Amino acid sequence: MGAGASWWVAGLPPISGGLRAVFYTGLLLLCVFDRPSPLHAAAIVGRTERLFYTPVGVLRALGIRWVEPGALRVVTGLTVVVWIAAAAGFSQPLTAILTFLGFAFLHAVNAGALGSNHSTHSALYALFCLCFSVSQDAWSLDRYLASHAHWPLLVPPGSVLESGFARRLLLVFLVYCMFAGGVSKLRYGGLRWLSGEALHFYIQESAEHARWPAFSRFLLARPGLIRGLAWITMAVELGAVLALLGTPFRVALVLAWTGLHVGIVLVMMPAYWVQMWCYLLVLWPGAPSAVGDPGGPGAAVLAGIGYLVCLGLIASLTRQSEAWPVTSVPMYSNGAPPDAERLLTREELKIRAQRAGGGDVKAWKRAWVSSEIGEDIWIVPREDRSDRGPLPLFDLLSGQPGVKLVRWSQYAKVVRQVAIADLAAKPAGCVALEETDAAAAEYPASRFLRDVADVVRKGLPDWRGYRRLDFVCCTDAGWIVIGRAEL
Repeated sequence: MGAGASWWVAGLPPISGGLRAVFYTGLLLLCVFDRPSPLHAAAIVGRTERLFYTPVGVLRALGIRWVEPGALRVVTGLTVVVWIAAAAGFSQPLTAILTFLGFAFLHAVNAGALGSNHSTHSALYALFCLCFSVSQDAWSLDRYLASHAHWPLLVPPGSVLESGFARRLLLVFLVYCMFAGGVSKLRYGGLRWLSGEALHFYIQESAEHARWPAFSRFLLARPGLIRGLAWITMAVELGAVLALLGTPFRVALVLAWTGLHVGIVLVMMPAYWVQMWCYLLVLWPGAPSAVGDPGGPGAAVLAGIGYLVCLGLIASLTRQSEAWPVTSVPMYSNGAPPDAERLLTREELKIRAQRAGGGDVKAWKRAWVSSEIGEDIWIVPREDRSDRGPLPLFDLLSGQPGVKLVRWSQYAKVVRQVAIADLAAKPAGCVALEETDAAAAEYPASRFLRDVADVVRKGLPDWRGYRRLDFVCCTDAGWIVIGRAEL
């Protein structure tokens, strides 16, 4: 255990009081001003229709299915208070632990309303790692109070918590996030992702949201360059594990990750400001740790925690788990534009749904932009409005002022889950509504639409101008209706 423990606690410099104060303060400001973040959970949940909210497994295990925005505002306020105390080095590591717990709760609540958003996972991991860090230098309020007011220190000087363990543990988390992104691209996109087609498609789909439109147009006009960027992206992500080998690799790769995130910020919709800020903790220089015995029991305990985290991350990646708080980073990992992929037959829909329901996440394609959706809810006008044709429900409702619905990514996630459950439950050869028996109304899609109809009647002022909702899936023969509810 000695050599292993030494790698965990003595391989990187400890987090100084100055670095702790700068990091906590900067992260707090980013989470206040960058959206969506867990500190906006009250507003996000307040704009979410409960029907489209999916609580994460940890909250369900605790019996929590929904949290009112008022309660979230209280938790947010308390979290900010202990966050400021942690930044000042007051009552370490208790305030760090309370900051993590408050942020983790808000993060978990947010996860049920945001779909597969992983932009602030790194902040969650960083705050967790800081629970194992104490700095009692001149930047510590604990030290000042202890020397001037006999303030009792919760952790005695020279503790192994003054080692570099927190930095090392965060580096492991960050390496995992980048490596998992590369694995997802290979898993879901395969070698087709390396052709540059997928990256070209996503940049094109994000063009209207590009923060540097001229650069976006420059890339779109050069498919060869985009192909090269796809290869570079894969190399940077899959090569992330090399950051664990030593300082030169760590610095070079973290800078490469930053460059990758900056490129995404410029030409695509996601913005990974929070993740880039977390790189500060693994890049900030410092003197090697001179506290804590790498062979002592404290170091052994921390090393054990580190190895357990590694096992958990490996298990999550192997099982392709998306169970909060770990993500296998599947976003934007499809291998080709929708028009380049073969559409499924009705028979294949049933088979794929059964596989997806059994846990095979590759069996059913996930949509990262609206043009990739293979299942949707349409609202059908009355006969006297037939010239308008069916409309995507999300587009109609989200365009209504004051209507509470949900973010598109979560909406698409819920619709996808209902489609899979419906198709898996139906008899073979009876996936479309007209092919099923009289019990069709009791399959998941139609049951879900009856609840959605209540949302429509409540949120759409002219809902009487529409006659029904159709739950549809795309096949090689066009869109088919798998569920229906009258308005």
